[in-house]
Amino acid sequence: MACHWVDDGDLSTLRLDNGELSIVLLPGVGGRLMSLRARERGARATAADELLWRNPEYLDADLRPVRPRSTWAPLDGGMGSWANLGGSKTWPAPQGWSGPDEWPGPPDAVLDAGRWSTRVSVVGDAVAVTLTSPEDRRTGLRVERAFWLASAGTLLRQRTTFTNVSATTVRWAPWEVCQVDTATGAGLPLEEARVEVDVEADVEAGRPHAGQPATAPLEIVQLVGRVEAQGPVAGAWRLPIADVVGKLGFTDASGRLAYLRPDGAALELLFSPVRGATYPDGGARAELWFQCPQPEPLDGPGSLHPTAHLVELEVLAPLVPIAAGASVTQELLWSVTPADPRRARPSP
Repeated sequence: MACHWVDDGDLSTLRLDNGELSIVLLPGVGGRLMSLRARERGARATAADELLWRNPEYLDADLRPVRPRSTWAPLDGGMGSWANLGGSKTWPAPQGWSGPDEWPGPPDAVLDAGRWSTRVSVVGDAVAVTLTSPEDRRTGLRVERAFWLASAGTLLRQRTTFTNVSATTVRWAPWEVCQVDTATGAGLPLEEARVEVDVEADVEAGRPHAGQPATAPLEIVQLVGRVEAQGPVAGAWRLPIADVVGKLGFTDASGRLAYLRPDGAALELLFSPVRGATYPDGGARAELWFQCPQPEPLDGPGSLHPTAHLVELEVLAPLVPIAAGASVTQELLWSVTPADPRRARPSP
């Protein structure tokens, strides 16, 4: 197992590689997971193997800084000041701007953009990395993201912990937001590039009969075009990578979000939903945000200006009260499939 730091000041990265899966963590800007690259054992990881999206305005293909952090826009509460580096990060849900029970980010100076501490240890045959946020007065939270990479294989385990560091009870849900690069799949047929969401079509609270049809996705927002879900087929909604901007929520997501790339590479985010629990955004256990480049900022909170093809795979935990000093956790498993060398590979 290779484990080393690349020293770039505020943008220093921790890189782990077990010969089959390499990951890159960026503690200094919100404790992000910035890279997931899988390949056949012994092969060299290349830019084409990358599954996560990274913003070329801030980081190059090797995740080295393009410009100093001192040149980034000062955070002013508007979306235009958000440095969206990409990768995957943990936020508190529900998101919103109407009161103290909603998280008004991004941008956010502590949980999304703060400098997180790092602890590295060896646990059995795995290297464990724990990233810990500063204490956030706005939410009352301290967030911890722990990752375990074994000495072989293409699985990565993650545990997220929310700890209430305030003196009163707070109510939040851990929310993993993973941005995948969909530029090579945009506009291709559904069988070549797509996102899938496994859903329950079975007995559940409020569903007395086996074989009950899956609940239609929630239309959380539709800004450009329309995000379409087909199916469900074999227990999963299938969504083509299209030139749209919008978000769907899935109230009966059963534990798998997946991005399937045209070269055969795949990223699956696996989780265990809690039946009968309260979830944010109308009960969504999982959400998908689609975006494509737009010539101008969009109407809405913060004047969001999409400039890239990406999809966010979003996993939500139950929305629960957290007493002072107490904690809640979210368990995730990342499963990464390398590209098939017999199929066309995307350009770096």
